[in-house]
Amino acid sequence: MAEARGYIEGYYGKLLTWDERARLLKQMQRLGMTGYLYAPKEDALHRWQWRILYNADWTSRFAAFAKAAAAAHIDLVAGIAPGLDFDFASLDPDASKSGDDTTGDLGLLLAKARHLLAAGATGIALLMDDIDADFAARCGAFTSEGVAHATLANRLAAAVDAPVMLVPRIYADSLVQPDDPQSIGYLADVAAVLAPSVRLVYCGDDIVAHRPGGDAAGLLNPREVMVWDNFYANDYCPRRLFVGPWRARGHHQSLWLNPTGMIETDLLLLAIMQESRDADSDAARHAAWDRVMAAHDVPDAFRVVAGFFDAPYGFEPAFTLPDTAAALAALDQLLWRWKSPLQREWYPLLMGLKHDLAIGDDTLPLIRLQKTQLAPLATRLDDASR
Repeated sequence: MAEARGYIEGYYGKLLTWDERARLLKQMQRLGMTGYLYAPKEDALHRWQWRILYNADWTSRFAAFAKAAAAAHIDLVAGIAPGLDFDFASLDPDASKSGDDTTGDLGLLLAKARHLLAAGATGIALLMDDIDADFAARCGAFTSEGVAHATLANRLAAAVDAPVMLVPRIYADSLVQPDDPQSIGYLADVAAVLAPSVRLVYCGDDIVAHRPGGDAAGLLNPREVMVWDNFYANDYCPRRLFVGPWRARGHHQSLWLNPTGMIETDLLLLAIMQESRDADSDAARHAAWDRVMAAHDVPDAFRVVAGFFDAPYGFEPAFTLPDTAAALAALDQLLWRWKSPLQREWYPLLMGLKHDLAIGDDTLPLIRLQKTQLAPLATRLDDASR
């Protein structure tokens, strides 16, 4: 199997425009990337109202995007996320049934998938992630959530003439709850039932994985998973930004990046990932990062404060943090003298760092603290200083 690298539009809090998606395709084509997963959490019809078909205007725009992706030799996978409230009573537990059901939730799911494929998608992703553990309320005749999810993916794959991939509810080792029998057996049941043709999507040891790939217990082996990489994602901590060297943690045939939803930043991050793909040491990864930052005209002043924007919690730092005076001098240039679309995306984070440095040095006056920080934090910090 050829190596596949892709972009996942799968974050919370951001929804790209069609023009921005077109820019991503051009960047991906330049970088030799091969896949785009459309699965934005902020598209209401992707997740919250998944049963509703897209209207004519959206479908036309998606079709144009699909045509552009095909011209760039990029597979466009369309995601559907029915896990919040899918009624498994509509799904016969018999996984061998070919299933062309036209009623109930299964029928609505198949209609949605066919609608997206007719508009130009080359594959369908079934996303069962980030849902409550309330399967018993919607289980129908199933006793195992893993069996139900795998069976649904199998039925979808049997009914549409296109590749199907599954994002399971447990998509990282850290999501397994040791005191929950359903949680413990979930991946084993998925692996036992899922058809070989359905691709599994998995992060690795954690949602932001230090060891990306299959599960530590080996339940998904020897199945080759598609790695969903959240290294640069910041939707769970939007006051932070991660743009340091990509930690290329092992070789994977299929690794797709779920980044920030900020278009200028994501164009940069895709380049960092691809430039680092053959790096086999920290020094090589850092050199790749330097090349990309220079190519995107990021000022040298950013390198002074790069340690504050390096990597998520738990990763070995790639930079030494500067003293406060050096950091503030660099921020003065980055905030007021650097003018670019990328700087405008980073401005709130750079200004936030300036405030944090002053708070850390206890040099932010009370009036500035009250003006710049939300009330809960400002009150806590004020109380702590008394």
